[in-house]
Amino acid sequence: MGSNRNAKGVFSPIKTTRIPDEVYKQIVSLISSGEIRPSEKLPSEREISTELGVSRQSVREALYRAETMGLIEVRQGEGSFVRSSISNTLKAPLEVIIGEQAERVFEFLEIRKLFEGWCAEKAATEANDEDLKKIKDILDQMKKLKTTDKKWEETDLEFHFAIVSAANHVIAIHMMEALKVNFTTFFDFRQILEKIDKKELLWQHHYAIYEAIKQKKPQLARQRLVDHLDFIEETIRDSWKNKKFRLGDKD
Repeated sequence: MGSNRNAKGVFSPIKTTRIPDEVYKQIVSLISSGEIRPSEKLPSEREISTELGVSRQSVREALYRAETMGLIEVRQGEGSFVRSSISNTLKAPLEVIIGEQAERVFEFLEIRKLFEGWCAEKAATEANDEDLKKIKDILDQMKKLKTTDKKWEETDLEFHFAIVSAANHVIAIHMMEALKVNFTTFFDFRQILEKIDKKELLWQHHYAIYEAIKQKKPQLARQRLVDHLDFIEETIRDSWKNKKFRLGDKD
């Protein structure tokens, strides 16, 4: 889930004989400061070398080191993207726990309420015009989709990630990157949505969160986010109780 934010023009000229090390340090600094965020693409080797006034070989060595350290992911033909080290640490154990005890979905939702609720509250005071436009664009996309579309699931995740991103809190963004890889591990929520016709209601939930953030109402933003996840939890419990689907069953 990459971003359209422009990461060019963020490097500083280097004056040292240990050029690859200095390039690497700048990459680490840009990631740790949140200047370049998880899933965002770094400028190309050519762009970085031009901006820094160093050789592409020096940039290549720095990128290789960053990849080795797990900071970035190099995708063939696409470029280099920031990874979340938290995500790498949590993904495997969470998948094991989820796979063995699918009912843990409710504990997962409890964590999401606390974490995303805080992020929504923070976003209401920190979001800038670019953040708000990003969220609104995602809402416009959701409006055109059916809840049973695979794209809805992806766009819903984009929305929640955009809320966290709008909080402009580096650690929170990396934490969300870690959590999001497990959003669909418990079950395929489309199984439930196929049973209910509540697209408009779900969309209104998302829009209400956006409006609270736009209006700079922190407590309201938190409450609307939590209310939305409460509804999701209630729907899952009802469907599970009525045997409309089985947790952990993605077939």
